[in-house]
Amino acid sequence: MKKYISLVKLLFVQQYRVKPTEGKRKRGGTIAAYVVLGICFLPMLIGLAGSMYFLGVLSKGLENVENIAATLLFVCQGVVLLFGVQTLITNVFSAKDADKLLFLPVNSSAIFAAKLTVAYLNEVITTAVMLIVTLLPFGIGYSAGAGYYLLLIPALILVPLLPMLISSLIAIPLSAVITKFGKNGVVKTLMQVLMFALIMGVYLFGMYELGFIGGSSGDVDGSDMASVLLEKLQGIGSAMKYVHSDFTLASAMLGASFGAVALNLLISVAENALLFGLVLALSIPFYRWILSASVEGTGVFRRKKVKSSDLTVKNQGVVKELIFTDIKRVMRDSQMGFQGILSLIMLPLMVVVFYFCFSITSEDGQNIVEMLQGQSLYRGIAPIVFLSYMSLLGMSSNVLGIYPISRENKSIYLVKSLPVSFNKYLLAKVILSTSAMLISDFLMCLLVVVLFGIDWYFGIAMLVVMGALGFGAMCITTLIDLKSPKLGWTNFNQSLKNAKNSWMAMLVGLVVSLIIGVISAVCLVGWYFLNAAWYMLLIMWLLIIGASVGFAAVCYRIMTGSAEKYFNLIEP
Repeated sequence: MKKYISLVKLLFVQQYRVKPTEGKRKRGGTIAAYVVLGICFLPMLIGLAGSMYFLGVLSKGLENVENIAATLLFVCQGVVLLFGVQTLITNVFSAKDADKLLFLPVNSSAIFAAKLTVAYLNEVITTAVMLIVTLLPFGIGYSAGAGYYLLLIPALILVPLLPMLISSLIAIPLSAVITKFGKNGVVKTLMQVLMFALIMGVYLFGMYELGFIGGSSGDVDGSDMASVLLEKLQGIGSAMKYVHSDFTLASAMLGASFGAVALNLLISVAENALLFGLVLALSIPFYRWILSASVEGTGVFRRKKVKSSDLTVKNQGVVKELIFTDIKRVMRDSQMGFQGILSLIMLPLMVVVFYFCFSITSEDGQNIVEMLQGQSLYRGIAPIVFLSYMSLLGMSSNVLGIYPISRENKSIYLVKSLPVSFNKYLLAKVILSTSAMLISDFLMCLLVVVLFGIDWYFGIAMLVVMGALGFGAMCITTLIDLKSPKLGWTNFNQSLKNAKNSWMAMLVGLVVSLIIGVISAVCLVGWYFLNAAWYMLLIMWLLIIGASVGFAAVCYRIMTGSAEKYFNLIEP
């Protein structure tokens, strides 16, 4: 047990380990980044908590309120599952650290139990956030008794168990296939992207069925829409008896007598214990196999014959060679490749989600987008709104630009011995990350034009602006990562724990969005008072394009002026 606890502590600390901060200035910057991140997510969490409160108010006096509470528990488990599958694959079943762990004086069962415990603790953290913004305000609105809030503590422990079982059922065959493909990083990456697309598709379908996106608005007001949502939750809740562990837990939380509460809680604990036993029974034999397979080899790989003509070196220019070498480096690592491709599909995916969210139809058959398109103000404002929000999202999600040096890991030390100008090396990094953003920006602008009816020339202007802003932002984030890279990681997800980079990228995006908002607000006021004069929109876009190009030039100058100094400080 002592070895198990020590291993859990080691893995958990390693997962969230950050470099020690030096001085109050750096510590203050980290605190400020936490504050900025909290401000960004706080409105969404407050809105969700408010909705759950009013849902609890409307649930007073209804029969079978347990169905609604059980449905909310199931929704929390869905969010835990959404974030837990990838974590279980990469942190538990990937076995990239097998060559280190197998030499420890601990058996494989203890190693697996420690890894599973760390994954479980991560899911408990996610569950805590979800319970705080769903079940807690629901209970306040419902005027639940003290027992309801006390039982949120065992709920925090029990809720993650069903997602862990489902995650294991998904992760085991996927990990087996990934192990079979061995070092084929492209296949691994494509499989992870397909898995993400499948999970997101199921999630969006569930949100549509619940009425959170799409549907019909008619002429109902807010309270009537809440009643419709309540009715849908009751309908779904009638099937929650098949998820019996959630139903009994909800029945215990809303029980009227001590006997009913104790009996339902005991049944729920027993059922979840059975689920945990199934997780162990399924996972331990597979983990032992994957440990040995990763170290000893499975015998399914064959060495490919290489022709002498394939070994010919083709000179394509230094920067071009560096870019293509970097692409190969990214695609060989399945985690890095998955994160890189995910950043490409994030913006187009968000446009599609927004379209479904605004596809609410009225009684005359028009949806919100069609009604907005009939207003002259929509023509000027809609492109700016998409430009500001998508620029912020793109800058803060592009891992190729946020972690350009950290993802090199210890290979960065070899760059010092290359007969290549360091400025060219940095330029290759920035061009690669900007090109990846441009692919995403192009798809996003195309979808905005097609789905939201924005004029095509505004779509082209958006693409030009986002390209320039992306280049400038990638210069800044490259310099930030060069100043304090996270090196020495064993898997790329550890490098992603260098959250300061993403926070600073988000801060840069917020500043850029604010500047765009100020310029566009001044010009749109003039456009409005001049009776929708077309030349005001032209002036606005010329100013925005000029500001974005100037931003890119200044940022590139800042990067090249300080980069080599920080690069020389990087030592093993």
